[in-house]
Amino acid sequence: MKLNYLIAIAALASCLFACKKDNSTNFSAPIAGRWYQNKLTINQQTIGTGAMATATYPAMDFDTTYYWQFNNDNTAFISTGATIFNVNGKSSPLNGNGQPLGGKLYYRSYKVTGSSLILQVGFIPTCMNCSQPGPDTVKIVQLDANTLVLHQNIDTSSVYKVTTDSYYTRGK
Repeated sequence: MKLNYLIAIAALASCLFACKKDNSTNFSAPIAGRWYQNKLTINQQTIGTGAMATATYPAMDFDTTYYWQFNNDNTAFISTGATIFNVNGKSSPLNGNGQPLGGKLYYRSYKVTGSSLILQVGFIPTCMNCSQPGPDTVKIVQLDANTLVLHQNIDTSSVYKVTTDSYYTRGK
């Protein structure tokens, strides 16, 4: 009787372990390197009404100034050109000196954990007594030798919920 009980427990345990879902994410390539943007999809939901607006920008809307650079020392930066994209279209505003906007945002560290890309903005030296921003977390949808797809929820206001899907191709 004890033997039958032990066999039943072992069989049940085997089924439980065999049915366990694998929550780990294994990507086939490292993220380090330069990734050029080739597509952007923006979804915006109006919280009060539930109305949705979507815009997709194809590769022809991005030049070589739009890219991510992930370094082997776990630092990173994102480079953006002068065009700003949203669900209502795109624009190229100028700064106070009449120069196009755009530039780079530097991250002092990044880490890939499962399907999460965790980015920590570098210290902002011009803001001595300010609290520094916390980490940004972006979901990695796809990462292989040639393709990187990132999904991000952007907290913009109490009026809209915005998500973006950004597509990149590895630089040569």
